[in-house]
Amino acid sequence: MIKVLIVDDDNLVRKGLRSMLPWGEYGMEVAGEANNGEKALELLAQQQVDLLLTDLAMPVMSGMELMRIVRKEYPRICIVVLTLHQDFEYIQDCLRLGAIDYIAKVELETDSYDEVMGRIMRRVLEEQAKNPAPAVFYDAPACGKQQEERIAEPEPPLQPAAEIEAVIAGLKQYGRTLGWVHKASEFERFREELKQASLPPAKLMLLLNSLMLGWNRIYSSVTSRQIELPDSFNSWAEAEAWLRKTREDFVAAIGKAQYSEEVQECIMRAVQAMHEELAEPVMASEMSKRVNMSRSYFSQCFKDIVGMTFNEYLRSIRMEKAKEYLQHTQKNIQWISEHTGYTDQKYFSRVFYEKSGMLPSEYRQRVQDGAQMSGR
Repeated sequence: MIKVLIVDDDNLVRKGLRSMLPWGEYGMEVAGEANNGEKALELLAQQQVDLLLTDLAMPVMSGMELMRIVRKEYPRICIVVLTLHQDFEYIQDCLRLGAIDYIAKVELETDSYDEVMGRIMRRVLEEQAKNPAPAVFYDAPACGKQQEERIAEPEPPLQPAAEIEAVIAGLKQYGRTLGWVHKASEFERFREELKQASLPPAKLMLLLNSLMLGWNRIYSSVTSRQIELPDSFNSWAEAEAWLRKTREDFVAAIGKAQYSEEVQECIMRAVQAMHEELAEPVMASEMSKRVNMSRSYFSQCFKDIVGMTFNEYLRSIRMEKAKEYLQHTQKNIQWISEHTGYTDQKYFSRVFYEKSGMLPSEYRQRVQDGAQMSGR
C-alpha cells in the first residue's frame, strides 16, 4: 500500500482530497495531513510515507523549500505538487526540484479522478522500480524468487541519519586500507560489513564512488587503467559481483604470487602512505621501517610488486598530482611544487619537463586551450 501525506494550508482542500479521491482503488491510503512544510517534516520523521502531495504557497515553510529538504533527506519519497498555477515554467521548476507530477486544483473534477490517480500510481511505481527499497535491494536474489514475495516482506525500521553517517565513515576507513586486496579473510569481512550496513542504494553508490577515487590512484599508477564503477546496481548480488571482480583486478595488477600476503600488505600500506603524504619528504629507508621490513628487502619487494622502484613510483604519483592541480586549480607553480613534495620550484619544473615533455605552465595552457576548443 502506498502511504500518502497531504500538505496544504487550506483545511478544506486537505479534507476534500482525502474524502473524494479513490485512494484505495489505486493501492494508496492517506497516512496523514499537514498544514505547512514544518509540520510535514515532523510527520515524515515519525512514520513511513511513500508519496507526498504538497501545495506550494504555504505559511511557515513553502512547498518549494519542503521539496528541497525531502529530496535530500528522503530521496525515495515521490512528490506530486498541488498547484493553482498553469504556467509552464513554474511547473518546470517543480519538476526540476524532483516532483514526479502535478495536480492542477482548478481542473480536478469528479470525472478526472480516475485519470489523475492512475497516472500518479504509474509514476510512483516507476520511481520505486528505479530506486528499490534497501530491504528489496539486499534481499533480492540473482534469480528465482518471485517479486510478489519480496514486496510482502516488512521493511526494517529506518536508521537515524547520524547512525548511517557513522557506519559510512567506518566503511570508508576500512575500504581505504586495501588489506582486503591481499587477505581473503579481510575481503570477506569488508564485504559482509558492507552488506550488513544495508545502506540505501544511492548511498551505497556514493560510498563506492568515494572509495574508487583512492583505489584508482593506486590501481592506475601501476596499470595505467581505471577500475570502472557502473552507474547503478539493481541488487546487492550485482554489487557483490562487482566488488569481487575489483579485488581480482587489484590482485592481478599488484599482488605477485611469489610473496606472502603479509609482505604484499606491507607494500600496499607503504603505497597508500606515499599517496597520503606525497607533499612531505618521503624516504624509502623511513618507509621500510614503518612497515617493519629491512631496507634492501623492502626495495626488492616494492619493485617486484608495484613494477617500478620506490623513487620512480613516488616521482610518478607526484607528477600526476601536479597535473591534477594544474588542470583543476588556479594555484601558482610555487604552491603546486610545494604541495607535491618539491621545495625547489626550478627542480620541480625540470622533473615535470622530463616526465611530460613540457613545462608546468605550458601544460596548464595546453589543457585550458583544449577545454576551450571542446567547448566551442
